[in-house]
Amino acid sequence: MSHQSPHDKVADAVHEGRPVEARYVRQGRSGVRILLLLVVSAAAAAVLLLGLWAVTNGRFAALEPTRAEKAAAAQAFDEETTTPTADAPTTATGEPAAPPPGTTPNVNATTVQP
Repeated sequence: MSHQSPHDKVADAVHEGRPVEARYVRQGRSGVRILLLLVVSAAAAAVLLLGLWAVTNGRFAALEPTRAEKAAAAQAFDEETTTPTADAPTTATGEPAAPPPGTTPNVNATTVQP
């Protein structure tokens, strides 16, 4: 008796109208090539990310100012002793005050064109 290939068994089942067994329609391989591809690509991605981190890590540390630079920047703010002036009317204690009538324009008034 001759050996029948899986294709022959599937073809016979299709011609006879019966379901095909699952073992005949599977690929039959364990996917070693796919696993190898996944491992190689994951390793390449890890090496690439590690290389990018190593290249940029020193640059970020160099951007951080030293303690002396931070102190000089903070001292620039301490030297400013002028007090800002209020842009709205205030009392001598700094509380808000209403402007005297007639000194400020009424921005909400309707304008009538003759």
